[in-house]
Amino acid sequence: MIDMIKVDIEGVNHKEAIMSEKIQETGTNSDNQTGIEKALEKLSILFQCADEHCAPPLYLPLTPVRVQSASVYASKLGGVPYLPKEMEYPKVLEGYAKGKPLRLLAQLNFSALPHIEGFPQKGILQIFAGYDGDDTYGYDDVDQTYSNGFRIVYHETVLEDQTKLLTEEEMPQFSDIEAFQYPFTGEFLLEASTCGLSSARFVDDCFIEAAVDCYEQLFGDNVTAENVAKWWRALEEEPVLCEAVYAMRCPQSTEPGTQIGGYPFFTQGDPRAYDRSTRKYDVLLFQLNSGGTCGDEIMWGDCGIANFFISAADLAACNFSHVMYTWDCG
Repeated sequence: MIDMIKVDIEGVNHKEAIMSEKIQETGTNSDNQTGIEKALEKLSILFQCADEHCAPPLYLPLTPVRVQSASVYASKLGGVPYLPKEMEYPKVLEGYAKGKPLRLLAQLNFSALPHIEGFPQKGILQIFAGYDGDDTYGYDDVDQTYSNGFRIVYHETVLEDQTKLLTEEEMPQFSDIEAFQYPFTGEFLLEASTCGLSSARFVDDCFIEAAVDCYEQLFGDNVTAENVAKWWRALEEEPVLCEAVYAMRCPQSTEPGTQIGGYPFFTQGDPRAYDRSTRKYDVLLFQLNSGGTCGDEIMWGDCGIANFFISAADLAACNFSHVMYTWDCG
């Protein structure tokens, strides 16, 4: 189950081999109940220390609700975006698809949503992603900050005169096949719940780095993030510990969902852990998870999830020109 952190275990050096032996000694053998209990105790302490390193940020849960049509001012998925007629509709900037219009993935009206600390208190934020014939939804697997197939648009001032806004009749036309190449069809309202505190999960880059420091304090080993990842993999071989780890870090009440802010969730792993240049994107701007029932479902590939990240400095300045977009699936 705990295969979300992909690490090549071939060519493990001598130090990592010794570490693996220590892990087994702490109780990953199911015949050694006392060892398992000791390992669980250390895990509990480790998670507590990690949480002290990763202060739980506020997040706003959002529930997608299928509607026939939503207002251009609404917080929603799909539909007609809020767009003054004087503005050019977002399009692919270059490459073979240059000039193709981008689809509205999500729109967030901060004036109508509960305020989250650090986020704007007014204005409309839009995420356009994917275009006609694009089965990766605007994602670039080489550079996830390359906003050619996706675009973030922020309207700090919102016009109330709808005659000055784009209408449904003026919307770009997308081919019918596009409906089968997008995570959802039609429109969904995004209904907000109350803000809550988000705990870092062990697949989050922030938690991995904190776990390294905490592991040194508890076990005295000079480990790296890669070694900690290998430690998780070793735990996977013991079902009792595996289930305990999930119970501690992924309780049922904090199942991943659609949200603004907080810690992200990944089906495979945090891509920022493998590219230091992307670690500045330290705030989850928006997360859209798969879910729903047949006909009203949102589906990223095979039950995946999408995340958009921004740096805290850019978010404070309401500068949305540098955003990292990633999605993965099982």
